[in-house]
Amino acid sequence: MRGRGTLIATAIYVLIAIGMTWPLASVVDREIAWDLGDPAFNSWVLLWTGGQVLAFLSGDFTALGRYWHGNIFHPEPLTTAYSEHLAPQMLQALPVLAVTDNVVLAYNLLFLSTFVLSGLGGFLLVRDLTGRPVAAFAAGVAFAYAPYRLSQFSHLQVLSAQWMPFVLYGFRQFLETGRRRALAWGSAALVVQNLSCGYYLLFFSPFAGAYAAYELAVRRRLRDWAAWRAFAVAAVGVAVLTIPMLLPYISVRDKGVGVRSLREIARFSADTHAFVAASPSSWLWGERLSEFWQAEGEGFPGATILALALLGITAGLVRRWRVRRALGPTGMPAWRQVLTGVLSVLLIAHVYSAVSALVTGGFAVPVGEAWGQSHEAASMLLRTVLLAVAWLLAIKRRGDSERDDGRSPWVFYAVATVVAATLAMGPNIVVNGVAISPGPYAWLMQHIPGFDGLRVPARYLMLVTLFMAVLAGLGASALIGRARRIGTACVIAASLFMLVEAWPGPFQTNVRLAAEGLDVTPRELRIGRHLPPIYRVIRDSAQPIILVEFPFGNPAWDIQAVFYAGYHRQKLVNGYSGFFPESQQHLIGVFDMRGRDPLAAWRALLGTGATRVLVHEAAFSEGRQREVSDWLREQGAREILTDGTDRLFALR
Repeated sequence: MRGRGTLIATAIYVLIAIGMTWPLASVVDREIAWDLGDPAFNSWVLLWTGGQVLAFLSGDFTALGRYWHGNIFHPEPLTTAYSEHLAPQMLQALPVLAVTDNVVLAYNLLFLSTFVLSGLGGFLLVRDLTGRPVAAFAAGVAFAYAPYRLSQFSHLQVLSAQWMPFVLYGFRQFLETGRRRALAWGSAALVVQNLSCGYYLLFFSPFAGAYAAYELAVRRRLRDWAAWRAFAVAAVGVAVLTIPMLLPYISVRDKGVGVRSLREIARFSADTHAFVAASPSSWLWGERLSEFWQAEGEGFPGATILALALLGITAGLVRRWRVRRALGPTGMPAWRQVLTGVLSVLLIAHVYSAVSALVTGGFAVPVGEAWGQSHEAASMLLRTVLLAVAWLLAIKRRGDSERDDGRSPWVFYAVATVVAATLAMGPNIVVNGVAISPGPYAWLMQHIPGFDGLRVPARYLMLVTLFMAVLAGLGASALIGRARRIGTACVIAASLFMLVEAWPGPFQTNVRLAAEGLDVTPRELRIGRHLPPIYRVIRDSAQPIILVEFPFGNPAWDIQAVFYAGYHRQKLVNGYSGFFPESQQHLIGVFDMRGRDPLAAWRALLGTGATRVLVHEAAFSEGRQREVSDWLREQGAREILTDGTDRLFALR
């Protein structure tokens, strides 16, 4: 019965994914989801790494040695490690690539699968927590189609958060049943999640460990050494399978590539007002919640998800209160009652000030006989946290944990939501552009290797999305438990409204990027049998080729060059990635000066070892379209092939 329910839920999630992204399914083999920026670049990653694996399987046992040495940014090594390696996604896509050689089809199927698997993972986890399939289905919808995902349609690696609920589900199943198999596949899901996105390796892994400890604590099994040993063995296994894929990144970092500036990290951190900002792509909320919009800072959880999550927390609090009331009078000594009262008053005052600071950027402080506004909230926020901890300890009674079964998970997910939201704010807590306090993320940057290489702390918002989805599932369960028929109808209606809130309007494909000072790139991606003739000649060359393409140094055109490099597989001097080597920046500067110093630009071109130059004349403004071609001819390059306004030159 449970298996049938899982299949039905999966089928519905598939239909929703197709409907929410229509007309993608009708052009799935020829137009890529959303835009021609990061999706096209990630397609190169899939082609390059997948090509090495397929070559290895075909008998070229040296191919895996080239896995990390992507054919971009020539002659730089380890260029695959300049961005996400997408190994799990590549393995998922490998059968499609092997059979069709169609990376657009492979990418689109991966894109759609992130929604289906996220929904399924949320469904399985919350069904295990609540025993209510309808509530679990709503939780799956909440995770798979939260409004935050709209802002990440271009980022396959960020959308690939689907393994998180499987990790938590596996850990919980292990503690529920004692089956090591559940721990094994939960750990395997953690490995896959770690390798799917470097952000989640650092962001989610600590929460996974905290969840295991929490489950042991509420089950009163902190002295269960057998369980601890099992988790320790699992942790070692996860590390053994994860660390080898990190070594190339460490090598790149040692060469000076891989560290972000504090300014860049702060720029892509969430403002406190991000939680009332929605993606411009949102049909319902895009215009209504646009006042505080910033790139990567669209953290509005959705009104329906927020309401159900608050209901889940409220239901947990009510349940806890009823248990405590059933236990009878508090029996607290007078001094403890007084202490609790004092702490309560202080906590209320501090919570009021903290909320004021987080909403307005300031809070009232006494200044002589008057009141003023302070924007330095660090000490006040710390005092609020300490008072909250002291208050919880003061009200705790001996025997509470023994008499309450402690199985309600709302506490972990509520606390995890707050922690993840705080970390999403990055090194400073900023309120509408005003920094009011250092954030805990600053400590992580200083003490945990890798955090200073992540540009977007705001991507913690995906974890917020997961935790709130689980809380929403708990709220949906409470609603159904209160009034079964009406509650079920309300939860189904809420699931439908979640989809309305997440609706992107007309789903876009092959959206071209703006190219400053140049024309936009072609809208069509030509692959397989339709590969452009010049790229077919480059691919089929009997001699190794080192290629330079012009325009050079413009992201939109460099991404196009990188995309086709995945098919021709010759070495390319152009490049695009999460990081750029110094050699690339130098070449951009020299090539941009070719009008003033054509000889220096020519020497730089020869210094790359290039043997072929491809010029996309249509990219340049009218009157300058033949400028690069004329420069190459003047320096002695030979034009060997023309395809419309694309010209291929031989240098050697």
